[in-house]
Amino acid sequence: MPGRSDAIAVAEVSAPHGVRGQLRFHLYDPDSRALRPGLRVELRPRAGSEGHARSDMSFEIVTVEPVPGKASVRVQLAGVSDREHAERLRGREVWVARADLPALADDEFYLADVIGLPVERVLSDGRTQALGTVAGVTSNGVQDLLEVEWTRPDGRRDTWLLPALPQFIVDLDAERLRVDPPPGLLPDALEAGGEPS
Repeated sequence: MPGRSDAIAVAEVSAPHGVRGQLRFHLYDPDSRALRPGLRVELRPRAGSEGHARSDMSFEIVTVEPVPGKASVRVQLAGVSDREHAERLRGREVWVARADLPALADDEFYLADVIGLPVERVLSDGRTQALGTVAGVTSNGVQDLLEVEWTRPDGRRDTWLLPALPQFIVDLDAERLRVDPPPGLLPDALEAGGEPS
């Protein structure tokens, strides 16, 4: 299985399901179609997790069934045949090799790929304003949010949240993320215009 830069975390093992080793995976993207029978996945301890063996574990998916009304699927992994084994996998992240992920449309991207990119907006006069750097991704239960870290005028580091919605994302490449946030979303110091670059 590839290293972390060649794979994407798509779910977390949330709980065992039943007594025959089935697992419930909470999908990071409720509409994800990344998991399918025959696919090899890695279960890795979450960053900073305690109580797990540190090693990654590789499994082949035997079955995948949706859980109606939830951002979850029931999964049977080859070699996991009882509840005790399934319980030991609880809390691990499910990683899929990029080569095994569905192809992206031209206007799509993986949220993991924007982490570390500088964020800027284009001002009305055509200049750009630096808004910080994408430090991580989180969710409010309704939508994914980009955590953008920036330096306040007093020198302290702070974070603001940008909904990862198409209407706010103008352009993305390997060098930067250009955004068009609505009024009131930015911290006051950035909203006021800051220093264009």
